Amino acid sequence: MEARLQYNATDVKPHKASRPSAGQLLCTKMAASASALVAVLLAAGYAALASPATTHTVGGVHSWMTGVDYAAWASDKTFAVGDKLLFSYVRTDHTVTEVSRSGYDACSGGDARSEDNNSGLTTVTLATPGAHYFICVVPDHCASGMRLAVNVSAAPPGAAATTSGTAGGGLQVPVTVPVVVAAAAATGALTKLALL
Repeated sequence: MEARLQYNATDVKPHKASRPSAGQLLCTKMAASASALVAVLLAAGYAALASPATTHTVGGVHSWMTGVDYAAWASDKTFAVGDKLLFSYVRTDHTVTEVSRSGYDACSGGDARSEDNNSGLTTVTLATPGAHYFICVVPDHCASGMRLAVNVSAAPPGAAATTSGTAGGGLQVPVTVPVVVAAAAATGALTKLALL
């Protein structure tokens, strides 16, 4: 004898989606927190890459004026590519002009590498390694000491540990020790979360 099951469509109740358990919600929140942690650590690593650049206020408290020994001021400073020189001065009285070595020695702006700047607040980014020379082209000011020579190193201090890695599309991404440490810490945090 065969048993037949009769099926009535009205007897079937729709399946309710199950609500996530407290444990599942906790895991979801922890995974989101881990993702945020990874983002923060990577941002901190990239911030560390940018942080070596320094802004040097030329002359310190004396600013850019006659009667200051700029060679003595620069003697205990380290200048690197990416650093900035901030010249602060009375705009109606002085200028800032980058010149060649011969222009520096002769106090002449005839071979200027930059336009005379007399804004009163001039920022120069040191974009290339090597010697950079600056003078005030107002007559007799350079001869009165308003000239600065700085030697710029090719890489910021501590950049020896910097290498390049490639991200998708051939984009060059600098990878330094802080970035590697941040990525390792984030990976460890994610592994621990996955085991919970």
